[in-house]
Amino acid sequence: NAERLIDYYYDPEVAAELAAWVNYVCPVPAARDILASSKDKELAALAEDPLIFPDDAMRERLVIARDITSRERTEFAKRWNGLAGL
Repeated sequence: NAERLIDYYYDPEVAAELAAWVNYVCPVPAARDILASSKDKELAALAEDPLIFPDDAMRERLVIARDITSRERTEFAKRWNGLAGL
């Protein structure tokens, strides 16, 4: 099920491997330590990459999206259903 899949990807070992593979932001802080302790210098360097583990300077520039209202949610659903032919 979906919860088991999410739990799998949030396992620090798996998250570290995935971050190394995709070079994208990793939501699992413990994955950083796993990468940092790697004997492979390229993998260890990823632990300091702010594009994978954003540093304070990067975090200051982040923009958090607002929640949509129930009215917007209804409108989006209506439009999506129209596109999907529902």
